[in-house]
Amino acid sequence: MAKTPDAETISNGINRICAGSTFVGNIVAAGDIRIDGVLEGNLTTKGKLVVGETGSIKGDADCKNADVLGIIEGKVSVSDFLVLRSTARIRGDVTVSRILIEVGALFVGYCNMINQEGGKSEK
Repeated sequence: MAKTPDAETISNGINRICAGSTFVGNIVAAGDIRIDGVLEGNLTTKGKLVVGETGSIKGDADCKNADVLGIIEGKVSVSDFLVLRSTARIRGDVTVSRILIEVGALFVGYCNMINQEGGKSEK
């Protein structure tokens, strides 16, 4: 059976930029992605973003969940849960539903908390 060109391919694999690699451009992914190298551009994924200790993003990131051990310089939008590990360095504004910041992490910017339905959290 031939595939139609309009068929969307869904992968359970993890997309990855390895340490020592630099990717320049925007990334749109349906699944999870791990950055251990350098991304110079924006990233959008419907899955989880992991920025390893050697990883960095110079651009905006939009994802469902994120676990950051490396560096992000840009706006970060996480629809569910963001974890900033002790080695994380974020310089930029964050929009998130839930956040955990470990001791030692650096966060320079504003944090906008939203509820699960996408609106601002109640006071």
